[in-house]
Amino acid sequence: MGLPRPSDYKDKALDWYAYFGSLRSREIVDLITDEVIAEHQANPTGYRKFHSWRLQRVLNYMRQQPILGKYFVYTREPWRDYRIAAIEQQRKLPRLVDDQVFQTEEQAMRGVFLLRVKQLRESAR
Repeated sequence: MGLPRPSDYKDKALDWYAYFGSLRSREIVDLITDEVIAEHQANPTGYRKFHSWRLQRVLNYMRQQPILGKYFVYTREPWRDYRIAAIEQQRKLPRLVDDQVFQTEEQAMRGVFLLRVKQLRESAR
Protein backbone atom coordinates (compact mmCIF):
# COMPACT_ATOMS: atom_id res chain seq x y z
CA MET A 1 0.00 0.00 0.00
CA GLY A 2 1.43 3.36 -0.99
CA LEU A 3 1.42 6.51 1.04
CA PRO A 4 -1.69 8.60 0.49
CA ARG A 5 0.26 11.86 0.86
CA PRO A 6 4.03 11.37 0.53
CA SER A 7 4.67 14.98 1.52
CA ASP A 8 3.28 14.18 5.00
CA TYR A 9 5.78 11.35 5.48
CA LYS A 10 8.48 12.13 8.04
CA ASP A 11 11.93 10.95 7.09
CA LYS A 12 12.93 8.90 10.13
CA ALA A 13 16.57 8.92 9.04
CA LEU A 14 16.78 12.55 10.19
CA ASP A 15 16.08 11.42 13.77
CA TRP A 16 18.95 8.93 13.57
CA TYR A 17 21.29 11.52 12.06
CA ALA A 18 20.55 13.85 14.97
CA TYR A 19 21.01 11.04 17.51
CA PHE A 20 24.35 9.85 16.14
CA GLY A 21 25.46 13.44 15.60
CA SER A 22 24.93 14.19 19.29
CA LEU A 23 26.86 11.06 20.27
CA ARG A 24 29.71 12.06 17.95
CA SER A 25 29.88 15.64 19.25
CA ARG A 26 30.08 14.39 22.85
CA GLU A 27 32.87 12.01 21.84
CA ILE A 28 34.78 14.90 20.24
CA VAL A 29 34.27 17.18 23.26
CA ASP A 30 35.85 14.50 25.44
CA LEU A 31 38.95 14.60 23.20
CA ILE A 32 39.42 18.34 23.71
CA THR A 33 41.83 18.55 26.63
CA ASP A 34 44.21 21.29 27.75
CA GLU A 35 46.99 19.38 25.99
CA VAL A 36 45.09 19.36 22.68
CA ILE A 37 44.40 23.09 22.96
CA ALA A 38 48.06 23.78 23.76
CA GLU A 39 49.15 21.63 20.81
CA HIS A 40 46.94 23.64 18.47
CA GLN A 41 48.33 26.89 19.85
CA ALA A 42 51.90 25.74 19.20
CA ASN A 43 51.15 24.46 15.69
CA PRO A 44 47.76 25.58 14.30
CA THR A 45 48.53 24.75 10.67
CA GLY A 46 50.18 21.36 11.15
CA TYR A 47 53.12 22.45 8.97
CA ARG A 48 55.80 22.22 11.65
CA LYS A 49 54.97 18.62 12.53
CA PHE A 50 51.98 16.34 12.26
CA HIS A 51 49.12 16.87 14.67
CA SER A 52 48.40 14.20 17.26
CA TRP A 53 45.58 11.81 16.45
CA ARG A 54 43.37 13.57 19.01
CA LEU A 55 43.83 17.04 17.55
CA GLN A 56 43.51 15.72 14.00
CA ARG A 57 40.22 14.04 14.88
CA VAL A 58 38.88 17.22 16.48
CA LEU A 59 39.90 19.31 13.46
CA ASN A 60 38.36 16.82 11.02
CA TYR A 61 35.09 16.96 12.93
CA MET A 62 35.10 20.77 12.91
CA ARG A 63 35.79 20.85 9.17
CA GLN A 64 32.83 18.55 8.47
CA GLN A 65 30.29 20.89 10.04
CA PRO A 66 27.84 22.83 7.87
CA ILE A 67 29.14 26.06 6.37
CA LEU A 68 26.35 28.27 7.70
CA GLY A 69 27.29 29.51 11.15
CA LYS A 70 30.88 28.25 10.94
CA TYR A 71 33.67 30.61 12.00
CA PHE A 72 36.55 31.20 9.60
CA VAL A 73 39.57 33.46 9.07
CA TYR A 74 38.60 36.57 7.10
CA THR A 75 41.44 38.49 5.48
CA ARG A 76 40.89 42.19 4.98
CA GLU A 77 44.49 42.89 4.04
CA PRO A 78 46.80 39.92 3.35
CA TRP A 79 49.76 39.52 5.71
CA ARG A 80 48.52 42.32 7.93
CA ASP A 81 44.86 42.32 8.94
CA TYR A 82 43.00 39.11 9.83
CA ARG A 83 39.59 38.85 11.47
CA ILE A 84 37.12 36.15 12.44
CA ALA A 85 33.86 36.01 10.52
CA ALA A 86 30.87 33.71 10.08
CA ILE A 87 28.55 33.04 7.17
CA GLU A 88 24.99 33.29 8.37
CA GLN A 89 23.06 33.27 5.08
CA GLN A 90 23.78 32.10 1.59
CA ARG A 91 24.57 34.85 -0.92
CA LYS A 92 25.18 37.38 1.87
CA LEU A 93 28.44 38.88 3.08
CA PRO A 94 29.95 37.23 6.15
CA ARG A 95 29.44 38.81 9.54
CA LEU A 96 32.55 39.89 11.45
CA VAL A 97 32.41 38.29 14.89
CA ASP A 98 34.04 41.18 16.73
CA ASP A 99 36.51 44.03 16.26
CA GLN A 100 39.54 41.94 17.19
CA VAL A 101 42.36 42.21 14.63
CA PHE A 102 45.03 39.52 14.34
CA GLN A 103 48.48 40.28 12.97
CA THR A 104 49.11 36.79 11.56
CA GLU A 105 46.98 34.12 9.98
CA GLU A 106 48.09 31.62 12.64
CA GLN A 107 46.83 33.88 15.42
CA ALA A 108 43.48 34.15 13.63
CA MET A 109 43.37 30.37 13.15
CA ARG A 110 43.92 30.02 16.88
CA GLY A 111 41.03 32.38 17.57
CA VAL A 112 38.74 30.43 15.23
CA PHE A 113 39.72 27.15 16.89
CA LEU A 114 38.92 28.50 20.36
CA LEU A 115 35.54 29.85 19.21
CA ARG A 116 34.67 26.50 17.62
CA VAL A 117 35.71 24.66 20.80
CA LYS A 118 33.51 26.93 22.88
CA GLN A 119 30.59 26.46 20.47
CA LEU A 120 31.07 22.69 20.45
CA ARG A 121 31.22 22.45 24.24
CA GLU A 122 28.06 24.53 24.60
CA SER A 123 26.12 22.47 22.04
CA ALA A 124 27.19 19.11 23.53
CA ARG A 125 25.73 19.86 26.96
